[in-house]
Amino acid sequence: MEQVFIKALPVLHTLIEAGHQAYFVGGAVRDSYMKRAIGDVDIATDAAPDQVERLFQRTVDVGKEHGTIIVLWEDETYEVTTFRTESEYEDYRRPSDVQFITSLEEDLKRRDLTINAMAMTADGKVLDYFGGKKDIDQKLIRTVGKPEDRFQEDALRMLRAIRFMSQLGFTLSPQTEEAITQEKSLLSHVSVERKTIEFEKLLQGRASRQALQTLIQTGLYEELPGFYHKRENLMAASKFPFSALPSREELWAALLIDLDINTKDAPLFLKTWKLPGKVMKEAIHIVHTFKQNLNVMTMYKAGEKSLLSAVKISQLRQNGKLDEEKLKDIQNAYQSLPIKSLKDLDITGKDLLALRNRPAGKWVSEELQRIEHAVVTGKLSNQKKYIEEWLKRCGQH
Repeated sequence: MEQVFIKALPVLHTLIEAGHQAYFVGGAVRDSYMKRAIGDVDIATDAAPDQVERLFQRTVDVGKEHGTIIVLWEDETYEVTTFRTESEYEDYRRPSDVQFITSLEEDLKRRDLTINAMAMTADGKVLDYFGGKKDIDQKLIRTVGKPEDRFQEDALRMLRAIRFMSQLGFTLSPQTEEAITQEKSLLSHVSVERKTIEFEKLLQGRASRQALQTLIQTGLYEELPGFYHKRENLMAASKFPFSALPSREELWAALLIDLDINTKDAPLFLKTWKLPGKVMKEAIHIVHTFKQNLNVMTMYKAGEKSLLSAVKISQLRQNGKLDEEKLKDIQNAYQSLPIKSLKDLDITGKDLLALRNRPAGKWVSEELQRIEHAVVTGKLSNQKKYIEEWLKRCGQH
C-alpha cells in the first residue's frame, strides 16, 4: 500500500472502529492500480455526515446535504462522503434528491466510468464490481452501466470521458463513443466553467491529439464555446503537443494560433470560455509576440515571460519539441538588454520638462519613446548625460 494511503488509514480506522464501513474510492484507487502518481485520497463510508462530524475533531462542511464532509487529519485533508443514491437529475447536471444508503456497490454504481468506480479496503484489497481493472488492462474508457443513462444524469461526463482518454492514453469503448455522438447536444446544459476545467485538462494530456480528434468525430466539439465553425482548424490543432506547455496562458495562446483567431477577435473568443482577465490578456500578448519578427525591440516589448512562451510555441509548431539550449540563448539575450522597461531609463518626464523648459504635453511621452528605442537598440547609452547630449545633437533642445 502506498504511503498516501497509509497516512490516511487512521481516518478509515476511526470510522471502522466506530462500527461503520469505510473505503478508499475513486481516482486514487485507479492510479494506485496503474502505478501512477496519486493525487487526492477520497473516502466513502456508510456513516451519515453528522456521525462523521462527531467522530473527528476537525471537519469542514462542504456539502453536507450531498453527504460530503472534509476531515482534517494531521496536515492533510480528506473528503469523506456517505454512500448515496441519486434520484432523477435536473438539467442533465445535478440530482434533484440524494438518499444515503449502506451499500458500497450501490454507491459505486452511480459513478461515471468503470476505472473511477473501484474501492480499496483498509488492508489494501481492491473491490471492483464493474470491471475497472480489466478496462485499465485493456486501456479502455467505459461507463458504469449504460452510457446514455450516465450522460443524461450529468452531460459533463461525455467531456470527462474524452479528457481521461487524453490523460491516460486510453480509447473509448464503441458503446461509449456512440452514446456521446447521440447525446452530444446535452452538453449545452453544462456551465462554461465546468467545460473549461475539463477542456484544459484534455489539452494537457499526453494523448491530446487522439482526444481532440475524438471530440471532432463525435461532434461534441460543436457544444464547446467558439468551436462550431472551427472543425478543420481544430483538426489541425490536434497535431500540436499542448502537453509541453505548462501554463494556461500558453495553452490558450497556442490554441488561438492554431484556430487562426487574430488578436482582434481573440478577446471575444476567450470571454466565451469565461477565462480570468489576466489569463486572457497574457494569452493575447503571447500571440502578438509570436507573430512578430524576433529582434531586440520585439524581445523588449514582449517581456521575458511572454517572449519565452512565444518562442516555445514556435519551436513546438516547427519541430514538435523544445530546444532548451536555444531557449536559454534567447533568455540570456533578453537579460542582456540595457533596459527592461521605460522605468529603467536614466531620464524622466520631469527631467525632460526641465531640459526643454516647455509645458507638459504629448511630446513628453513621444520623446521618452524615442529615447527608449535608441537605448534598447544600442544607439544610445542609458546614462542621463549621454541622453541629454543625444537630444541636443538631434536638435531636440
